[in-house]
Amino acid sequence: MRALIQIRPAQPADAEIAAILLHAAYTHTPITFPLREESERGWIERLEDFFRQDGNRFSYQNIQVAEESSALVGLVLSFGGRDEARLNAAVASWLEREAQDDEWYVDALAVFSNWGRKGIGTCLLQHAEQQARQHHYLKIALHVAQDNKPALALYTHLHYVVTRETFLYQRPFIRMVKTLEYRTDFG
Repeated sequence: MRALIQIRPAQPADAEIAAILLHAAYTHTPITFPLREESERGWIERLEDFFRQDGNRFSYQNIQVAEESSALVGLVLSFGGRDEARLNAAVASWLEREAQDDEWYVDALAVFSNWGRKGIGTCLLQHAEQQARQHHYLKIALHVAQDNKPALALYTHLHYVVTRETFLYQRPFIRMVKTLEYRTDFG
């Protein structure tokens, strides 16, 4: 029997697990839950704090979570490009500009590895695309680490197109963009 996955807006109470997933996305590290080690605890705790607060890049307000039987198994963090400078300023001056004003931006997508290959990442991305349309963005963009072959395959399968190779935070990334068809049936 296939698991029933639900996508819902994140809540401040999701902070502990969401911070672990965000850390996995930003470090490009597959991770299972429960955690087996305490590495990177300081960074995860900072992500937890930002997650619980309003109006910043890592806030629960920008995150949709995937649940199965009330257990958080994945998330997508996305926001409008017009909002990036304000969201970054609420966190730290070292954050780089990643989005353009005319696009919805997927900053992080993560699914616990023991829940991988079940379509959860696809569902989360489709939810981000729906949000983009609701906010009147006709493009959605993301950066993927050059060596992250599974993610590249997923995004290519979902019609994201490579626009350029770039560096963010001194690491090589591939920028991908998808043009969204305008639909009136979202909601």
